[in-house]
Amino acid sequence: MSADLKELYLRKDSVAQDYIDISQEIFVEINNYFKIVDCNLKFCRFMNKPRTAIFGTSILEVIHENDKVRFQNIVRNALLKKFREGSIKISIVDSKERIFPVSFKLNPVLNESNNIVGLFLNFSMFRIRTEDSAVNTIYQSIHNSLTDLYTIYATDTKIRINHVNVSLTNILGYTVEEMKGRHVADFLVKNKEQEENIKNLFRSLEENGKFAGEVMYEAKNGEQIPIHLSISSLVHNGKIIGSLGIGRDMREQKKLETENKSFALQLQNQSKLAEFGMMLQGVAHNMSTPLSGIKSSAQLQHSRMESLSESLNGKFGSDIEIDAKIKEIMKFFDLIDQSVSKLSKIISNLMSKARDQQNLNKELLNLGVLLDQELEFLLSNQFFKDKVEKIFAISKDLPVIYGLYSDFSQSFVNIIKNAIDAMWNSQVKKMTINVYCEGDNIFVKIADTGKGISKDVGNRIFLPFFTTKPKFRDAAVNEPTGTGIGLDSVKTLLKPYGAEISYVSELGKGTEFTIRIPVSLNKKN
Repeated sequence: MSADLKELYLRKDSVAQDYIDISQEIFVEINNYFKIVDCNLKFCRFMNKPRTAIFGTSILEVIHENDKVRFQNIVRNALLKKFREGSIKISIVDSKERIFPVSFKLNPVLNESNNIVGLFLNFSMFRIRTEDSAVNTIYQSIHNSLTDLYTIYATDTKIRINHVNVSLTNILGYTVEEMKGRHVADFLVKNKEQEENIKNLFRSLEENGKFAGEVMYEAKNGEQIPIHLSISSLVHNGKIIGSLGIGRDMREQKKLETENKSFALQLQNQSKLAEFGMMLQGVAHNMSTPLSGIKSSAQLQHSRMESLSESLNGKFGSDIEIDAKIKEIMKFFDLIDQSVSKLSKIISNLMSKARDQQNLNKELLNLGVLLDQELEFLLSNQFFKDKVEKIFAISKDLPVIYGLYSDFSQSFVNIIKNAIDAMWNSQVKKMTINVYCEGDNIFVKIADTGKGISKDVGNRIFLPFFTTKPKFRDAAVNEPTGTGIGLDSVKTLLKPYGAEISYVSELGKGTEFTIRIPVSLNKKN
């Protein structure tokens, strides 16, 4: 501080006080015990407190941890009249824990007896000049060449952030000011799954001064973001001054990995389905021959009993009791004939479905007929057959579309099975299915009276491997379990057809899924 300024301050009149208050430099008066006895408005703004709240506090609260001991020694020497000439460089910390490099000068405050009763400190902020540094030029080139996928932060020795790049602020949704001065751990996801990860990170930094691995950042909006993070120590003049962390956003890679895993599972399921279909066709074919024999025998015995009745009546006349017993036996053979016919129809449908599921070539499809056939097979589920009220309004008069049978059959069945599972504990168990055409679109609506989908789950239900159902080992007896690939596969299978999938749900009342399939987009060329 210049002699003129010092004189102004020591005058303590209104003109001097006004000048000091409007100054862009920081002025603080402390006593022999490091307590603040006066300050200017710039310092009040720096600390975000009124003067009355600052008076009596320690100036050491403002001094950066790394500089406290040095600052105390300088002040003690000054109180012993051992003043250092020129500016002294240290770092100070504001109310938001942001770190600022400053230079400061000090002057004694004397009483009437000419004894030092305190010090007058003048802090001047400055920018560290690095623009012309060769190292800085290289750093800036690397910094600017990194894409938005890469994040950079730097910290002090206490792992408090003092630098972040734009990519990191964009990813996390915080401003630079909101991140500076805060501990790195403030931005990491803290849950049981990540607890060990975070411990490993700080253990590695403490033991080796570096870390490489995957962590989860938590954005301002609560989103959890996987980052592959590499941290190393920052060394200047042989002294560790902090750490540098460079991260890569893993969201896109995770998404691709998940999609590949989901696709692999679909291929695996298709392979199993084809194998099962071939076995099913073989079993159905082998069953057809004995069933034909049973049907023929029943029809033959029915005919023979009819002939026997006529012969007895011709020889001995009509006998009411004998006629009634013969008719009862004939009804039994009729029942066998009808049951075999039903079983033959089921086998025929089973063979047809097996052929359709194995068919990897697109064909003309009537979605109403297809869904009707799928529902026939779902009736093998006793819970669905006996416990669920079914209301179906499935139009067969639909425009045909060109597609793969299994894409639609698997998609419809996945949603219907989810609906059945959702009603496992419901008092009212009712499923409503509507299929109709409106304009250029075919609509398939599948509604249940199950437990519903909570709002916090939202569109996560379409993420692969996400499920609200218990895992097999955690489920109660006969309770439905989930793998989390059902709705994800629906979205994947129907995406090539331009289909839109939406739902409305109310907790405790049920859910309705709507699939809209454009007709003109799926015509055979």
